[in-house]
Amino acid sequence: MHSEETDEQIIILFKTGNEEVFKILIDRYTPILYNFVARLTDKDNASDILQETFIKVWKNLKKFDEEKASFKTWIFTIAKNTTTDFLRKKKSLIFSDFGKDEEENSFENNIPDEDLLPDEILQRTQDFELLNKTLEKLTINYRTILILHYQEDMTFKEIGEILDKPLNTIKNQHYRAIFELRKMLT
Repeated sequence: MHSEETDEQIIILFKTGNEEVFKILIDRYTPILYNFVARLTDKDNASDILQETFIKVWKNLKKFDEEKASFKTWIFTIAKNTTTDFLRKKKSLIFSDFGKDEEENSFENNIPDEDLLPDEILQRTQDFELLNKTLEKLTINYRTILILHYQEDMTFKEIGEILDKPLNTIKNQHYRAIFELRKMLT
């Protein structure tokens, strides 16, 4: 079974003609890329952007050079660029709307936390919504850095590779993003 193999081993198999192993990469990266793209756009468009991302990955995987970047940063770069292209084409930025019924009925919002009282649950939900609405007000660049760092647990070096910016620039923009976020929340 190929699913236990590393990304690099799967890519070698793909490059040598076993295109069926590409499904393993799709299964492995769909959840995290979907969440990343959905946070930058919205859930309605995330699936389309993700599909386009995987088409680009499939077309270019034979050219992938593991000495230039890790597969994870490479695929996130493609997802980020595909999302940016989508937003440019759309002309108006679309962000998640937490007032929609589908969001209120999402799996995540219906998991009971038995340790919390109802008023504590309400406060956490309101805090979560406030934070997400505030994140939407940040520039796409600041929001991308925060999502990649805090949601995807990427290092500043990995984020720099994805955004094609020097490490110190990413650290500086992270600091500015946090500063802007704090300013908006106070």
